[in-house]
Amino acid sequence: MSVQQKSLALRVKAAEAADDAALAAIRAYTLRDFAADELQVREYVLAHNCIDRDNEIFDEGVLDDFARTLPGKGVYIKHPSSWQGDGGPAEGRVYATSTKTMSLDEARTLLREPDLQLPPDRSQAKLLLASAFFAKTPDNASLLIKQDAGIAGDVSIGFTAQSLQKVTDAQGNELTARRWMGPAKALEMSLVWLGAQPGARAVKSATQENPEPETTKPEHVMDIKQEDFDALNAKAASGEKAATALAAIKTALGDDAALLDNPAQLKAHVADAKAFKAALVDDIVALERQLGLTGDKPEDVAAAKAFLAEFNVERLQTMQKGYERRAGGLYATGQMKGAHTNAGGPGTQAAPADSPINNPALAA
Repeated sequence: MSVQQKSLALRVKAAEAADDAALAAIRAYTLRDFAADELQVREYVLAHNCIDRDNEIFDEGVLDDFARTLPGKGVYIKHPSSWQGDGGPAEGRVYATSTKTMSLDEARTLLREPDLQLPPDRSQAKLLLASAFFAKTPDNASLLIKQDAGIAGDVSIGFTAQSLQKVTDAQGNELTARRWMGPAKALEMSLVWLGAQPGARAVKSATQENPEPETTKPEHVMDIKQEDFDALNAKAASGEKAATALAAIKTALGDDAALLDNPAQLKAHVADAKAFKAALVDDIVALERQLGLTGDKPEDVAAAKAFLAEFNVERLQTMQKGYERRAGGLYATGQMKGAHTNAGGPGTQAAPADSPINNPALAA
């Protein structure tokens, strides 16, 4: 996974003071308790699953991954150049996240973006919200006032994600837009000069109108036992390993990667391939027996089949053609007769003269 940056359009309005619930969540990240009037809080509509100005889309699973991994991350004025904070200390910190699902019209109204568009394979908008707090200090008073005025307006999110995938419409036509797929991880949030996702912005306060969004509460982290934390880490590592393996399989399949979306068809193709290879091995063993390269005992035949099963189909086909040429030469010189009981020699259609199928009694 490579580190990515996605800029998000942000319009700032004045925020209300932090309430008791917000202060309780913020205490998980401060070294002392702060009063409400010592802090400024913001709730950002940080990202969504609509098509952005970069012609990219966040998958809904990616937004969930961001909601899970963003709490506790810093809000910077300048991107940390190594993602470790050496671009300057954070000015704020994200203390809670949530996601909301709504209609496209509702999203357009909330984000003030009448031209906002969903990809053709989605019918509802999903938004990621992030709540951040800033300590009011003499040196950042200008920044906080500029946020209130809507001047310090845009943010970006630094993240990692698994891959960009194609997007198609109902007719199967491929769009120029690409969708970021998970697993994904949010690394930081920064105030920048221009946003790419239309409508992403800070809303009036950290108090949500809908009391039932999917919310990530950072204070829960303090209650997790070490063994549970280790188990969660193991599950995350396993999921990332599975995603990496899936990406490798898709790369190996190339143009046939679409079969992964149709398990029944993929199963049928695999069964056909196995049957074809088994028939190919059977034919080669029969030819080897004719040529005296393999014995006729059951154990000899079984050993030959096991040996040939390790070869790929291309090599087996080459062997088959070579044996057929050799067997055909022996037929032509009379050194071999009757390859298969009811079939002609390799490469022919007529049955051999000594085949039972040519017996007049059978013809009756």
